[in-house]
Formats: sequence, C-alpha cells, structure tokens
Amino acid sequence: MARSGSELMGLAFEAERLVRLGESRAEVSRRLGVHVSTLSQWALRGGWRKKDLDMERTVASTRATILAIREGNSRVDRRNALRGRLAEVWQEALELLAEGSEASLDRVMCMVGGMEQQGRLEPPKVVMPVDPLVAKIGSLGDADLGGDRTIYQLDEEDYDPD
Repeated sequence: MARSGSELMGLAFEAERLVRLGESRAEVSRRLGVHVSTLSQWALRGGWRKKDLDMERTVASTRATILAIREGNSRVDRRNALRGRLAEVWQEALELLAEGSEASLDRVMCMVGGMEQQGRLEPPKVVMPVDPLVAKIGSLGDADLGGDRTIYQLDEEDYDPD
C-alpha cells in the first residue's frame, strides 16, 4: 500500500530529526519502517547526510574553539597588565618605605589596599552549543492533536476489569 504525500513528509521530517540526534540510519529505518535507500535519498535532498552533519559540527566547533582561545588570550592580556601595574606599585611602595615617614606608610597602605586581587588563570572550557535545527523541534509523536489524544474511549459500563 502506497503512503500519502503528507505521511512521507512526516516520516522524512522525523527521520531527519532522529539522524540529527545521533541515531544510525539503520535504527531510524527499523523504527520508522522506511527502507535505508529511501532515507539516503531524503538525506541527499535535505542536506542531512552524515558528511553534511559532520561539516556543520566542524564549523560550529571550530568557531567555538576560536572564541575560547580569544577569551583565553584576553584573560592573559589582562593578567599581564595587572602584573605590570603591580610591579609599578611595588616600586613606588619601596621608594615610599625607604623614606620612612608616617605619611609615606599611610600612602603605601592606601596603594596596597586598593590593588585588585589576581585570580588564577584557568584553561578555557569549550562547550558545544545545542544544534539549533534540533533544539526546538520535538518528535511528531509529541504533536498536539487537539483535544483528547485517545483514539477511542470506552464508556464506564463497557469497561470490565476481569
């Protein structure tokens, strides 16, 4: 029996969603009852073949890595600037301490008390974002059918637990 166009579209949509979530084509084929060659044709037309998905992930991961490296570099630059400022403050503090006056000691306390604390440098963490093509898409099986989702409903007198 041939399937309708809307049924085929729904199956193709669900197949793409499952493949993007990481299921193998063989598993998707068994689950949806569609031949593997049909899935291959849909993937070719829809642009969701394995190599297409790998290319999308590669571009996304490369971008995320570059952004993480950029953030790490800016942290190192901020740390180096803080170290330079700290060296200047210590040089000035040594000169004030060499004076030995009460005013110079007060000035040193103000300088050291106002210094920013230096944090530890940690390696950047690369987190891959959720695939935007899959994130907001649910299964067609979860679709709202409007009203009650039961296919049939028994009256209470028709129900016999024994």
